[in-house]
Amino acid sequence: MESQAGNDLRAFLEPESVAVIGSMREPQGEGYVMIQNMLRFGYSGRIYPISRSCDEVLGMRAYAALNEVDARVDLAVMVTPPPTVPGLVGQCADKGVRAVIIVSEGFAEAGQEGAGFQRQVVDIAHRAGIRVLGPNTQGVLNTDNGLVTGPYFCGSKRPLSGGVAYCSQTGFLTFASHPIIDRAYPISKVFEFGNKCDVHEADVLPYLTNDPKTRVIVMHLEEVKDGHRFIQVAQQAAVRKPVLILKPGRTEAAARAVASHTGSLAGDDQVWDTVFRQAGIIRISNWRDFWEVPRALALQPVPAGNRVAIVSATGGGGVLLVDAVTEAGLVPASFTSATLQELEALSPKLARNPVDTGPDMVLRDNPFSIYEDVMPPVLADPNVDCAIVVCHANPPVVDVFERLASRLSRIAKPVLLFGYGVDQAEMQESGRRLEALGFPTFFDMDIPVRALAVGAAYAKARLDLLERP
Repeated sequence: MESQAGNDLRAFLEPESVAVIGSMREPQGEGYVMIQNMLRFGYSGRIYPISRSCDEVLGMRAYAALNEVDARVDLAVMVTPPPTVPGLVGQCADKGVRAVIIVSEGFAEAGQEGAGFQRQVVDIAHRAGIRVLGPNTQGVLNTDNGLVTGPYFCGSKRPLSGGVAYCSQTGFLTFASHPIIDRAYPISKVFEFGNKCDVHEADVLPYLTNDPKTRVIVMHLEEVKDGHRFIQVAQQAAVRKPVLILKPGRTEAAARAVASHTGSLAGDDQVWDTVFRQAGIIRISNWRDFWEVPRALALQPVPAGNRVAIVSATGGGGVLLVDAVTEAGLVPASFTSATLQELEALSPKLARNPVDTGPDMVLRDNPFSIYEDVMPPVLADPNVDCAIVVCHANPPVVDVFERLASRLSRIAKPVLLFGYGVDQAEMQESGRRLEALGFPTFFDMDIPVRALAVGAAYAKARLDLLERP
């Protein structure tokens, strides 16, 4: 099916009503679990269970067939055997359903018979003007309205609402295989493409570009369906917000694995690098950065450049960061004479970058109050584009940054934290509290460095796009 560029995707993520078609057997039927997830996440729309085997599901009336629902259905989600799916899509056409998510596996990815079922689905949907996501997908998540279509347990409460849209070609990088709630990722939307028989990345990018809840778009793509259109919509997106892509297949062996997984040629990896540069896309390289880097860009401003101030409670940590910053293509900032004078007035040992706060912390009744004195002048320095703070992740530090939050936000430069400590539970809780204040906190020193490098690369790519004719 050709993607219908004029059709938006609101029915997938903002439906007022959802029909769930699948096994309603307690406690593990996939339709049953899907509805249970929606109820746990507080989905705000109407849910219509479709099942011939029961009259009631989780306190809701169940319908034997879609045409028995005496109300409009915006979205239908199917997790049934492949041979049944084309007929069900036909019922959706008769009902006037606008969007269909096919969770079931066993289509084009499974061989010729499955490919035949997928072609039937495409033909029926195309004639009816229905958009289809999948097959072989866990579908979508919208933290704003609680919609979730995964057929497996997705947690007991709705994930934190935030500014990152995560999109993936595999369920391994979506909401049912990662502790997104425990880690408090600031998520706006999640989109899993599956087989991409209709809806694909070039359709999703315009929707997310115009989504006011989304500040950062990150995608995992093994292949691209419509390269020319993808570049066009990616450029339009990157002018407005960062677009990050994790594209496997950098090695010959991985490229063969991509071809085996998707049935598509991965292409020359250097060509992909060129395409991404033309589109203003920033490429990320690994699973951890896919999850961690975007939240830094969503919670803090994009750096205007690559000059980094380092404020560290440990001299050794500051030195390690100088290496990491330099190797990432960033530059340790050279403070102005005015900033150096202000720091020297506090203590001569502070008047350098990295700013080593350790020796002076031990002289204070409240050691962590030193950040209140040091951070504003350092961040306000015109030679500083961004900052990394190395500090304990504990309640007293949270209290200090709570007092600092409004002052630093007025300076509008990104501040990322590397937190350390001896109590992991305390560190995690302090990290969540710091992020609730808007300060991304990491427990791996390299991640904030890479996040700032990605932010600086995006700032340059965006400027290049704006300067093009």
